[in-house]
Amino acid sequence: MKKRILVSLAALIFFAVLTLFAPTAGASPTVTVTTETYDIYGATAQELRDQMVLFGVTWKDGKKYDALTTWITRWHYTWESGIHHCEISGVETSVEVLFRLPKWVNKAESPPALRHRWERYMKALQMHENGHKDIGIAAAADIEAAIARMPAERTCEALELAANALGESILETYRALETDYDRHTGHGQTQGAVFP
Repeated sequence: MKKRILVSLAALIFFAVLTLFAPTAGASPTVTVTTETYDIYGATAQELRDQMVLFGVTWKDGKKYDALTTWITRWHYTWESGIHHCEISGVETSVEVLFRLPKWVNKAESPPALRHRWERYMKALQMHENGHKDIGIAAAADIEAAIARMPAERTCEALELAANALGESILETYRALETDYDRHTGHGQTQGAVFP
């Protein structure tokens, strides 16, 4: 007998990263990336900074940031049951990533030196945000691989409880990694994501 289970787990993880996490061998989450922007205007570096302070993304800590990345991890698994056991027969994971970034609307009207400075900043900021995306993908890959390796349980109910607990535990580990990453990079400052 086969039964399909859908487990949705959301992990809202914020801001910055460059440290790349290698995906677990054999696991290949489906990744969807969406980018949203907020408009800013300015003719000087200080005006652009003021605009990001005013219109930047507010996080749950109440602070505003120039950019924000969130990801949501979902996993689906199937099982097969016998008379005295139930075991995982397949696992799939997915990650939905959302980037929120500033968009300098009147950039074309500004001096080349300021545009160049902005482009350097945006490159570092995107690199930082891509790191958050990589953490989300690594979390999903680890969940996929770990659930696939689970031993059989006596009942499918016990297997379902164990699989979900395992997924949640792995997500907690990656949430802690994100916090550490932001602390070590100063939310991207050590990676060049500083403007002006």
